[in-house]
Amino acid sequence: MINAIMLNKNRLTSLMHTLTNNTVFGDLLSPVQRALTRIRPSTAFGRVLSMEAFISLGVLRHLQGTQVLREQVQQTLHLDIEAVDRPPLARSTWSDAPASRERQAQLRQVVGALRLQAAQTLPDRLAQIPGLGDRPVRAVDGVYQPESAHFRRCIPRDGGEDNPKGHLLLAFQNLRIGVIDDVITDTRSQHELTCLRAYEERPDALTRERRTLWVADRGFIAAAFWDAKKRALGATLITRMKSNLVIDSTEGRPIEPDPINDVVEQDLAISLTSSKALWRRIRYRTPAGERIELLTNDFSLQPGVVAFLYGRRWEQEKSHDQWKNDFAAGKAWGKSPVAIANQADLAIITTLLVRLLLARRLDSDEDQKVLKKQDRRQQKLADHKVGTQRPDWSGAIYRHTSKLSRQVLRFFKLAFLKPASAALYQRQLKPLLQAYL
Repeated sequence: MINAIMLNKNRLTSLMHTLTNNTVFGDLLSPVQRALTRIRPSTAFGRVLSMEAFISLGVLRHLQGTQVLREQVQQTLHLDIEAVDRPPLARSTWSDAPASRERQAQLRQVVGALRLQAAQTLPDRLAQIPGLGDRPVRAVDGVYQPESAHFRRCIPRDGGEDNPKGHLLLAFQNLRIGVIDDVITDTRSQHELTCLRAYEERPDALTRERRTLWVADRGFIAAAFWDAKKRALGATLITRMKSNLVIDSTEGRPIEPDPINDVVEQDLAISLTSSKALWRRIRYRTPAGERIELLTNDFSLQPGVVAFLYGRRWEQEKSHDQWKNDFAAGKAWGKSPVAIANQADLAIITTLLVRLLLARRLDSDEDQKVLKKQDRRQQKLADHKVGTQRPDWSGAIYRHTSKLSRQVLRFFKLAFLKPASAALYQRQLKPLLQAYL
């Protein structure tokens, strides 16, 4: 038995050496390796699959977009030149690992370390937006993930608690650096705001940040909840106005004559039946002529800035499309809540690693060709209503994209075993950020 374990461990070690020794993939994973050296695990893991190998294979699965575990196991067989009759990692070893609470605790620490590094490394996209200062700005939005084939769904209609839409992934998007850096996962059929309240019990919950400006859809309107956030933390909310909100009184607010506010038609201070504090209702006109009403309890920002930030929430939703269409996050890998949460954390880690490598090796994580595509779309607003509309004043100070193109991600998918070098990144990766092939 001991000899078999040692053989498997040696074969996995050989595979990891192939994957990471002076390769693009090894360069990509270097921030994880540094983070793990500063984390002391609370318990020992399996005798074969180390934490570093677990994260590495999870990141590789996301980069490759490998939906089926058997496919990844077979891929490792071809990567290991010493393999003869079986892959270096048993299917059962990998499938058990994501359901480990001990690994979950360490994954959370790695996510925290990479989130901090990203905040210190990636450019601040909102640095020039008036009135924001250094406040954290986050959007929250949910998508639903199809269950694993092994998941036996039992919805409330049948006496269970499972969500008929699938697993909820409630993502926190850091609008300052343009990445998803935390996700709430839940299999139960319950309101997103209920999940958000439960999330607050976590010691690392981002909802505990001070002075955060939250941007969310109207499903998150709960005046008492956000009033309490404002009193305790100075955190405020921007959302879409809801037609069934009961307004007791309104009072007009002067709109400063500034190009920032050119799109604003109305700024009102309002009293809601559901709140003891004042809120604002802002109506603005998009470049396509659509009128939109927003609700916020932030009185420090110009109304044009409020409208701009809500538009960035629409735009940042494209990062969800990237998870679903380009990574292996479109379907659950496991059936337990822990496995689903660990899969989401591995997707976060993959996203942050790609952005960090682009910033580290090319001094920019910006996808210029996607930005040019957005500019062309912006010019057609007279004929088409586009969710990523940007007011004219923001064009000169906000030149950022919400996602990376597939061809950039294909570089990591296809070239992950190539020797890492500055010449490779300049010759093969940088052109992919500047123009389509």
